[in-house]
Amino acid sequence: MEKSPRGQKGMITRRSFMKGAAYGSLGLVAGLHKLAPGAAAAGLQPEAFAAADPLARVVLVREEAAVDAAHAVNPKIVAAMVDRAVMALAGDEDPLRAWGRFVKREDTVGVKITRCEWMRVHTEQAVVDAVLARLDALGVPKERVHAMDAGLPVKDCSVLINVPSIKVHSLTGIACSIKNYINFSSKPSAYHFNGNTKLAETFLLPDVKGKTRLIIVDALRPYFGPGPQINPLHRWDYKGIMAATDPVAVDTTALKLCEEKRRLFKNGEDWPITPPPRFLAAADTDYRLGTSDPAKIRVEKLGWTGEILIGA
Repeated sequence: MEKSPRGQKGMITRRSFMKGAAYGSLGLVAGLHKLAPGAAAAGLQPEAFAAADPLARVVLVREEAAVDAAHAVNPKIVAAMVDRAVMALAGDEDPLRAWGRFVKREDTVGVKITRCEWMRVHTEQAVVDAVLARLDALGVPKERVHAMDAGLPVKDCSVLINVPSIKVHSLTGIACSIKNYINFSSKPSAYHFNGNTKLAETFLLPDVKGKTRLIIVDALRPYFGPGPQINPLHRWDYKGIMAATDPVAVDTTALKLCEEKRRLFKNGEDWPITPPPRFLAAADTDYRLGTSDPAKIRVEKLGWTGEILIGA
């Protein structure tokens, strides 16, 4: 799918917002991290990303009316949720100013959505439309916005906005923001072996590295059961949107959410996710992409709290 109505040289970190850094300084990297031998062997260079900060932030916004009893998504409510999440992440009560911390009108923006035909847990169109509407309001020309899954012209983009859904995955354990970049590689299937520990390499590919400015996760209707066939009993209306700049922290949070839902579904019994998503720890310790330690992730919860499952 392609929707081309409306990518920087460095990911905005939590410290940048805490210090109120100017946009022009956001591309500066305060020291590089040593990469693991596997990453070095792949010819990839280290970059600080969000791992330079001691505490990761994930904003979670939920609204009970976002999804109705028939599982229909309310676009107007979802758009307000997306704005609220971005404003909280940016620390600005004006939506355009908040979005303007991540994207400028001169940018060429790739909106990387999830549209996996074999598992069919797509990014809801209401979430995509909310992002595109804000890019339009910022004045980014339609011809410089590319919203799609496969075929996104990442080389031409200066900014990437990662807009995944959440699902338990039969090959990687969990599929969210990191797994969403797998088809930026010329050999995506190569990341499904050896415990998936190299999955974070996709963020360091030459055409991708440093461009991810914002992550907006569709947590409206996640999938917590085994695949690849979708069991309707394992899709639930969580009615949430997450926003972050740290892909590892947001995926760790998505994993925790699905683990808690599986436990609830089994009346308190553990239902382990298989295969275990080993790529999360590797993304942190080997690739320095972000934070996988739940003790170092602060989830800021806004809105409806029913069956929140995360830090309840």
